[in-house]
Amino acid sequence: MMYSEFKIGDKELKLRMDAQNSVLVEKKIGKNPLSIFMSEDKSLPKLEELITILHGSLQKYESGYTMEKTYALYDDYVDEGGTFTDFIPLIMDIFKVSGFFKEEDMKKAEDEAKGKKRKAIVESLKV
Repeated sequence: MMYSEFKIGDKELKLRMDAQNSVLVEKKIGKNPLSIFMSEDKSLPKLEELITILHGSLQKYESGYTMEKTYALYDDYVDEGGTFTDFIPLIMDIFKVSGFFKEEDMKKAEDEAKGKKRKAIVESLKV
């Protein structure tokens, strides 16, 4: 069984969203969970959305995590030096192990993003 590991202090948590919890997350955030990374203005996802996804991913293997406990878990993560931007790859890994996309799709998207960034840099250098 695939899952993502999340280590905080002495806790090693298994994260994966099954179908039921994927639908519950979708209802809570009001859209497909993957769409938090596809906004037209290219803004970062909201912390509330990321924590909601974390909460949904805890339910399969780590039962007993309420939203309040999930907020505390994120606070522990920050207390140990974790950051908001460091948290995003974990969420992407949760999506991957939960069947939202394949590893190859992620690599292709990363390569396309790098290409767009290079093109923007080259364009900005042209005067």
